[in-house]
Amino acid sequence: MPTDARIDSRQVAEALGSVLSSRTFARSERLRSFLKFVVEMEQLGLAHQLKGYTIGIDVFSRDEGFDPGTDPLVRVQAGKLRRLLNQFYAEEGREEALRIRIPLGGYVPTYELAATAQSIGIEDDRGTDASRWHGLPRLYLAPLRPRDGTSRIFVNALRIWTGRLWAVAIAGWDAELHERNDQDRSLHFILQVRDEGASGLSLSLRHRQSGSEVLATGRTLDAPGDILDVARLANQFVAANLTIPGPIYQFCHASDLSTREMKCLDATYRYALEGTPDAYIAARRHQQQCSDLGDDTDIFAEIPRLIALANQHA
Repeated sequence: MPTDARIDSRQVAEALGSVLSSRTFARSERLRSFLKFVVEMEQLGLAHQLKGYTIGIDVFSRDEGFDPGTDPLVRVQAGKLRRLLNQFYAEEGREEALRIRIPLGGYVPTYELAATAQSIGIEDDRGTDASRWHGLPRLYLAPLRPRDGTSRIFVNALRIWTGRLWAVAIAGWDAELHERNDQDRSLHFILQVRDEGASGLSLSLRHRQSGSEVLATGRTLDAPGDILDVARLANQFVAANLTIPGPIYQFCHASDLSTREMKCLDATYRYALEGTPDAYIAARRHQQQCSDLGDDTDIFAEIPRLIALANQHA
């Protein structure tokens, strides 16, 4: 069963380095370049760009007329890469704690913890995060206008957080706003980011079902002078709004929309902050409901471990 334990960039970089420097891949320069490209693109939050056409041009130096529909180069090389990764982890890399996989049907890498042999999914170009714990709020990103260059940088910086957040799942692009198979649309929120010229960026965070603005007021951010300044503002937005103390959870609590999973995360977070007997009792009660902890099992104060355990019992 998939888990949602946090995997940071350092772990991924170390896993990639082990593969690239291995004897198994020593004579396969093209496959090393292929793997390095897709992992680094995913880590930059650009998984949606991992298409056959992009890989054909950027990795295999095909010209702009390259057609992956008629030229099977990328598909063939992807098959070779999958087989060589399997060989590496079966032999030379069998002791590696974190394993890189390229799932069939796509080129976006996923990561597997060898200790549990459970895949840790990273959101692909359709915005499907298979590892996400059920019952959590889902954030949709409204379509950007073509001229909104600063907004695009801001949104790309947000998307780098995909798969790394505990409390809120970041969904895909505008096409996913029309999906019909969601479990609970009452937990959907839409973020709209717009360039406002010299005045900076305007942000609107709305509850999809009711249309209610979740932020106290429509926010305007000062126009930064550098892309790293834009990224810093995006990171500040994530910390303030897409975490357990943020306005999404406050809105759900006030509107009686909070799920069992959200209440469990909230109670666990409060216990990690307070450490009081009352907070412990509340966290234990919620964790037992969410993860089937037995009476003789202590609770988890670390949220990633809690989510991983809950997914095992989902």
